[in-house]
Amino acid sequence: MPLSTMDQHWIKLSYERDTYLIDLNRISTFVWAKNGRLIFWLPDGKVRLIIHPKTNPDAYQEILDYMKKTVGQPIGCQLSAKSET
Repeated sequence: MPLSTMDQHWIKLSYERDTYLIDLNRISTFVWAKNGRLIFWLPDGKVRLIIHPKTNPDAYQEILDYMKKTVGQPIGCQLSAKSET
C-alpha cells in the first residue's frame, strides 16, 4: 500500500527475497520494456529492480498509478497489472 505525503510517495515491495521501502519521488528514471516490465534503479544506482506485472502485480500497478499521476497521462504501455490474464 502506498504511503504518500507532500514530498514523498512510498511503496513497499518484495523483490528477490528482500523487502524494499522506496520513495518513488527519489527515482529519477523508469524504463518500460516492450515485454511489459518496469525497470528502475534505486537512488544509489547500484540496485536495479525489474517489476513484472505477473510476478508483482500490486507494486507494478502502484508504480503505473504513480507515473500517471506524476506525468498527468498514462505511460506509453497503458497496461494495467489487474487487467492482464
